[in-house]
Formats: sequence, structure tokens, C-alpha cells
Amino acid sequence: MKNTKRLLINTLTLAATSFLMRTVGVAFNVYLTGRLGAAGIGLFSLVTDVYAMALTFSFAGLPLASTRLTVEDSGKNAGQGAWIMRRCALYGLTVGCMMLAAVWFGAELIAKLWLGDIRTASSLRILALSLPAASVGCAFSGYFTARRTVLKYAAVQIFEQAVKIAVSVLMLRFWAAKGAEYACDAVALGITISQISSLLCAFLLYKSTKHQKPKEKTPGGLRALLRIALPDAAGSCARSVLLTIEHLLIPVGFRKSGQSAGGAMTLYGVIHGMALPVILYPAAIMTALSSMLVPEFAECAARGNRNRIDSMAARAIKITVLFSMGTAGIMFIFSEGLSQCIYGDGQCAEYLRVLAPLLPIMYTDTTVDGILKGLDQQVYSMRYNIIDSAMCVVLVLMLIPKYSVKGYVAILFISEIVNFSLSIHRLSKVCTLEINIMDSIIKPAVCVTASFLAGLLLSSAQGSGKAALTIIITVNAAVYILLLMLTGSISAQDIIWFKNIFSRGSKSEKRGLCAARINDRQRSMSD
Repeated sequence: MKNTKRLLINTLTLAATSFLMRTVGVAFNVYLTGRLGAAGIGLFSLVTDVYAMALTFSFAGLPLASTRLTVEDSGKNAGQGAWIMRRCALYGLTVGCMMLAAVWFGAELIAKLWLGDIRTASSLRILALSLPAASVGCAFSGYFTARRTVLKYAAVQIFEQAVKIAVSVLMLRFWAAKGAEYACDAVALGITISQISSLLCAFLLYKSTKHQKPKEKTPGGLRALLRIALPDAAGSCARSVLLTIEHLLIPVGFRKSGQSAGGAMTLYGVIHGMALPVILYPAAIMTALSSMLVPEFAECAARGNRNRIDSMAARAIKITVLFSMGTAGIMFIFSEGLSQCIYGDGQCAEYLRVLAPLLPIMYTDTTVDGILKGLDQQVYSMRYNIIDSAMCVVLVLMLIPKYSVKGYVAILFISEIVNFSLSIHRLSKVCTLEINIMDSIIKPAVCVTASFLAGLLLSSAQGSGKAALTIIITVNAAVYILLLMLTGSISAQDIIWFKNIFSRGSKSEKRGLCAARINDRQRSMSD
């Protein structure tokens, strides 16, 4: 129960930080949309797609390797934390500098051949300067995740976001009037300075923590790092390349379907720059849970605790499904109100409605991916990601020129379903998944339908302002949770388990555990 409490508290801390950052990020995105317009956002989205690919190459599997090696070292009490971080930092710096050179010298070629606009070359060069700092910084991120000291590192992330926005807004005041090229440069400069500032803060935080004195250098340490990092890096890099190609082909496909060049870029900006950030906003909780599950499952696997692995996997998936179904209902029913409140118009409301049913699959896949990485299954994740991304490139070439937006939506659904199916099948091979379909899927589906049918009756109030919309969504979410409890999707054992996590007294914890054993002896013992 102590480990479960630590996992939940760290997850909630990381989720709260992610929510704060995403809230600020969405608000900043709204600001950029107002300054650049939908077409400008679409152009900058292409720049950031290339940057995201460069970041993935710079990370080179380092976050997972840093986390796993730190957890394994702690489990062995080897006192090699300092050696591990030195190897990871040097590895990250080397790869980051290689990517800096590649993007810096290839910026004009990328801008001309990939992005179709030579003006983006300067933004790419500015962003390239951040790659070494981002690469080394992700090693510290993995370290703090493994040590479960997410609260301190959360402050670093918040500081990074604040620096990015402050510098971007300041530079936009001077450069935005000069044109789209300078506006993109302003945001790129904000990102670069924020990455460097974040690395400095993370390093100072790392130096302030207490470390065991290294006993002696462990032989084969670099080999262990590469064993974990390279498979994850290969999968991430291959997927990133294919994903970038996919995103670059999407506007081309829209143009082939009959859209004008400006219309294609605007459509791409509405979907990727406006709708998807809203869709992915609640995923902060699932992303946080996935990150924290890696060290938890790695620790259990190192100790051979199969019962706890099975128990945690089933509970994590159940929590994800319940949360994602409720979120999907909110996105579907209140799409118009959310679009109006966030962007001041209903431009992306249609896409919020269409993509809402995809959320349970998307969010659950994120959780399953974290579990697999914690269980040393990153090679399989690599294969599935490559298969998924290669399939998407082919589908983009086939469907979008013929079916336009409908084809792209179909691609999103096919991609997520295939990736999730492969991942959950692999997870069922490495652990015993005891998932009650009735309690985890069927009943929640009925509950979300019933609770948000009431939301349809109140949907006319969506245009009444942000406060009214917030109240309506909160009420419907509360009704959904109540229905889950009444139908037994959230059981008495689940409530007792949750209470025991925050129980301070040993007597109350023992009473809770005894009650839980009566309902489900095997699972509570594994907890």
C-alpha cells in the first residue's frame, strides 16, 4: 500500500503539473492563433513537426534508459547513481550535438524540400540550438522520475514553460509586424532559451540532492545503457520520421483533394493546431500515469513480484478506461461550447465531436505503453510504432487525395486501433490481465451515455459563457461518477483501496485491507 500511495501521489503531482502546463499551452496557442492566423499556425505546426522529429532523435531512448538504470541501481543498492548520470549526460550531449549539426546545416534543404517555404529555415536553425540542452535535460527527467521526486522537477517544467512564453511574447512584439518568418523565429527563440534554462535548473536540482558515494565504476555500464536506449530510440526515431512525413503529406493530400494551397494549410492548422491540443489536453493525467508506471513496473519486475504486476496493470487500465470514457463524453456533447470558449469561434467543434470516440483507445494505449516499457518490452513497442507509422504514410497517400478530411479521420481511427490492439495483445502475453469487461467497459459506456444525455438538454447553455459551461460540465462529470458507483463499476473495494492510500493511521489501513480481502483476497494481497 505504501508503494501504491507513492505512485498515486506522484501521478497526481505530475498530472497537476501537466494540466497547468497544458492550460497555459492552450492559452498560448490561442494567443498565437490570434497573432498568426490559422494558416500561420499551420505553417508553424509543420516547423514544430520537424523539430519534434529532431527532438526524438536527440533523446535517442535516453529518458527510458535513465529511468530504468536508476531504478535497477536503487534496487541493488549499488550506489552507482552518479556514474549512471554521467554516462547518460555524455550520451545525450553527443547525440544532441550531432542533431544540432544536422539540422543547422540542413535547414535550407529541409525548408525548401520538406516544408515548401524557405522562410522557415531560420526558425529551424534557432530551434537546432536547443537540441543538446533538451537531450541532456531528458536524462535528468528520467532520473527524477525513477527517484519519484516529481514535485521538485515539476517546478523546473513550470519554469521552462514560463520562460518560453515570456520570451516568445516579448520577441513577438518586436518581430511579428515584420511578417510570418519573424513571428516563427520569435516563438522558436522562446523555445530554445526555455530548453537551456530548464537544463540549468535541472542540473542545479540534481546537484542539490544527496547521492551515495560511488563505490567503483561498474563495467559494462555503457552497454547496459545502449541495450535499453537503442531499441526505444530506433522505434521512436523511425516513428518520428514516418510521422513527420505523414504530417508533411497531409496538406499536400488536401490540395490534391481540391483544396487551395491556403485552404489546405488552414484546414491542417484547424485540426493540428486547434482541435488536437484540446483533445489531448485531458491526456495529461494518462501521460503522467504512464511515466510513473515505468519505474513502478521496472521495480516489481526486478523483484519478481508477479502478483503486484498483474494487479497494478488491471487497475491502471480500468482507471484509464473510466476516465477516458467520461472525457470522450465531455468532448462530444460540449464540443461547440469548448470551441467557442477556447478560440472564440466554433471552427474546430466538428473535429472535437468526430475525434471524441477515439479517446478511450488513445488514452488506454498510452497507459499500456508505459506498462510495457516498465516490463522491458520496449523492443515490441518499437515494432508496433514502426508498423503503425508506416501504415499511416501509405493510408495518407491513398485516402486523403480522394476523401480529404474524412479520409484523414479514418486514418486516425485505424492507426490508434491497430497500435492499441498490438500493444494490449503483447501485454496479455507478459502478465495476467484480469479485466472485468462488464465493469470496465459496458457499464461505463452506459453510464456516460446516460449522464451526458442530460447534457444534451443543457447544451443550449453552451454559449452562455465560460462559467456556465464549466458548471454544466462539472455537474455532468459528477453524475457520471455517481452512476459508476451505483452500477458497481466503481466497487466498494475500489473506494476502500482509495481511502487506504491516504490513510495515516495503521489501524484504519488494516481495517481497510481486511475489508478489501473479503471482496477480493488475491488482488488486495498483491496490493
